Amino acid sequence: MTPESKGARSRGESGTPAEALQAPPPAAALLLLALVTALICWWAWESGAYFGVVVLPGTMALLALLAAMLLFAPWPGRLSGPALVALLSLIGLAAWTAISAAWSPTPAVAISDAQRVVAYAAAFAVGIWICLLLGRRMLLALVPVAAAGAVVAVATLIALWVGDNAVEFLEDDATLRYPLGYRNAVAAFFGIAMLPMLVLAAARDLDWRARCVLVGSATLAMELAVLSQSRGAVFALAGAVAVLFLAHPARLRLLGYLALAMVPAALALPWLLDVFQAEGGATAASIPPLHSACGAMAISSGVSAALGLVLCRWEPLPSPRARRAIERALLGALALAVVVAAVGIARLDGGPVGFVNDRLDDLSEGSPDLTGEQSRFGLDLRTGRGDIWRVAIDDFKASPVVGEGGGGFRATYLLERESDATAVQPEDPHSVELLMLAELGIPGLLLFAGFLVGGVWAVLRARRLGPSAAALAAAALSALTYWLFHASVEWFWHYPAITLPVSFALGAACAPALLRPAGPPRPGWRVGLAAVVGVAAISMVPFFLSDRYTREALETWRTDLPKAYSDLSRAADLNPLSDHPLLAEASIAESAGEPQQALAALSRAQERTPTEWTLYFLEARVLEGRDPAAARRAIRQARELNPHGTEIDRLEQRLSGGS
Repeated sequence: MTPESKGARSRGESGTPAEALQAPPPAAALLLLALVTALICWWAWESGAYFGVVVLPGTMALLALLAAMLLFAPWPGRLSGPALVALLSLIGLAAWTAISAAWSPTPAVAISDAQRVVAYAAAFAVGIWICLLLGRRMLLALVPVAAAGAVVAVATLIALWVGDNAVEFLEDDATLRYPLGYRNAVAAFFGIAMLPMLVLAAARDLDWRARCVLVGSATLAMELAVLSQSRGAVFALAGAVAVLFLAHPARLRLLGYLALAMVPAALALPWLLDVFQAEGGATAASIPPLHSACGAMAISSGVSAALGLVLCRWEPLPSPRARRAIERALLGALALAVVVAAVGIARLDGGPVGFVNDRLDDLSEGSPDLTGEQSRFGLDLRTGRGDIWRVAIDDFKASPVVGEGGGGFRATYLLERESDATAVQPEDPHSVELLMLAELGIPGLLLFAGFLVGGVWAVLRARRLGPSAAALAAAALSALTYWLFHASVEWFWHYPAITLPVSFALGAACAPALLRPAGPPRPGWRVGLAAVVGVAAISMVPFFLSDRYTREALETWRTDLPKAYSDLSRAADLNPLSDHPLLAEASIAESAGEPQQALAALSRAQERTPTEWTLYFLEARVLEGRDPAAARRAIRQARELNPHGTEIDRLEQRLSGGS
């Protein structure tokens, strides 16, 4: 008897394990899976939910879903131990981020960041609950991440194939930025989604037709990640795949499905790389090679799905002896590859220590010029993030206990950046660990670590409860590994479409160890918690409406200027912390030839966010032809806040009478 079957018998489940695995999941659980899938699809398609007008309604919907579950769904578990630590750490991190608005130079950003963390905490809780409802069909908890990745991948392929908007599709170097708006985010979304696709494809108890579709989807996701040409994704995916194989209970079978996905993608590689090699940039010249790449992706994904159909329908079952022999051969090949790599590094100048030091030096040498290269992939780790990380570390040293406050890094960086980094104005340090230290101090880092350690510990405990729990754990841990590797050099904490699926999967993988016989209902505490969750959702409504009114005004002011002003006034009242509605009003008024309206809006905005240099820059521009002395005072204020701004240089030159 397996541990999984022992657990089933001890909990009073009827039927044999095989019958339980084939039993249909509860309709309520399927509905919940569909709702979470739809949310991830929507967020990924809408620029990764980076903007409040998208993430806020999605978060409110997720909180409403959680409140409904508290009121009506059965709870066959007991939340305790490391899973409870992980959830409470996320909730505490959200609260600490919101509290940091009291000392942040941008309190509106601190509140916005806290709302994102609330979404991640809700996803973690919903993941636990859905997995508990699924029972022995627990692997279906991976469906939202895998299915959303597949749907968005197919939609992206169609959009790229029939479209010709190079600026929307591609970065300046012809790497893929669509649909999340940033090449590294595209690679991360599809790279993370590919991992549960492979785990579900390798699950024998799933319908074979769904499994073959997942194989083809994994190929397509892999190819879209290649089109993004993200250097960080290579290392993140390597670490994730290693964890996946270490944690999965059927490594040989998983390897077969990985090969099914990878081989057709490898055959399509020349067409995928040609988009970058053509050096057309974000222009019409890149569209023909992009369309050719789409054709190659469609064919290779179809081939993967067809091969997957054959394997899923008539999967051979090697004998234990043959399986052990194959596994030994694979381990031997891996060991040989490691030895060859080690020998190669040892023969380099400086040996292993020199190799590591050279790679570390790359991090502070600025972004490389890869024009004329075959691809952006390789061991060239040069990046412009070194200066960003230096400022983040200095921020932490200056305020280790409370940090700069949520959103505070940007203002500090503009003051302390190197003079040759004039084009860089990052919103955060491009590292989730340094983000916690710089903006939230030691408490923020400890709460973030509590979520990670508690979540991983809970998953490892659940992993021992049978093959399904182990496969679910492998998918969640590999997704977390990918996210943590890539988020350590990127700004994915603010990309909900990337971070929320990982939080959801981690919560689901914790659930098997939390399953308990359903006890008598205790409506009192559940109603109370539902009320708290509902209040959290309602509290976001004014912020969402403010963002929506601001966006509508920016889109419609040319046809109805009075309504735009009215919408922006309403937006500014709904979110009294934000300067965005007032900055939008000033920009519109400047374009409409109404300088007094612009100056009045800028004055109010400066009261809200006195550290935002763009407010003083715009004030100087409005005053340029009306009051040169006042314009020079405003530009000096902008200069104090952004000493190396090239825009300021040009306007300052005009105001001083230069050519």
